[in-house]
Amino acid sequence: MDHLKAVNDQSAERYLLGEMSDFEAEEFEQHYFECVECALAVEAGEVFVANARAMLAETEAEAVRKRDAPEAPRQTFWGAFAAWWARPATMFPAVASLALGALCLYQGAVVIPGLRQSLGEARVLPAFTLVGASRGEVPQITLSSGTPSFAVSVDIPPGVDFSRYLCYLSVGGRTVFELNAGPPAGGQPITILVPAKDLQAGPYELGVYGADSSGHKRDRVSTFAFALKFR
Repeated sequence: MDHLKAVNDQSAERYLLGEMSDFEAEEFEQHYFECVECALAVEAGEVFVANARAMLAETEAEAVRKRDAPEAPRQTFWGAFAAWWARPATMFPAVASLALGALCLYQGAVVIPGLRQSLGEARVLPAFTLVGASRGEVPQITLSSGTPSFAVSVDIPPGVDFSRYLCYLSVGGRTVFELNAGPPAGGQPITILVPAKDLQAGPYELGVYGADSSGHKRDRVSTFAFALKFR
């Protein structure tokens, strides 16, 4: 998936709302690992959705308290209408629709334009070059707390030539993500944007494998180990 298609298809919004098939979601995840704009759009959307869910939970709890309260004096028409609106069965879908509508509006009117503008501004992105694993000391990557992402670059050994490469980031034997990468230009490394918000400090391993034109894993190209630390 290229970035223009992701923007035109509103992929970030559809991904957050769960409207993608498994194949589409996997394709978009592979894209936003390499795309700063889409990665930030997903991150901002996740924060918005989390806040919306918290608001819905608080509103539903308040509605339950009102429902279980002692019977109140006879209400006016408008009071009865307000009580009906406060019922969870009625309120939740309405508020959910408003929240999802607000999410799409917020993404389209605020997040995406802001991200496009930020791409034209100079900024600093933490970037690190990894070397093939050896018996020596494992290199350490130190990030400030709250860093949303960082970049790592890995060299492809001379004489290795595959049409595609599969990159696996793992910790303790568990795969954090899998990324399908095209062949870099001659003499250039593969550079990967790694989302950092869900990562914990500790040892990590980045394995790079060659793949055929169909994307099937072939031979291991190299393994890159590093230790992640936050300050």
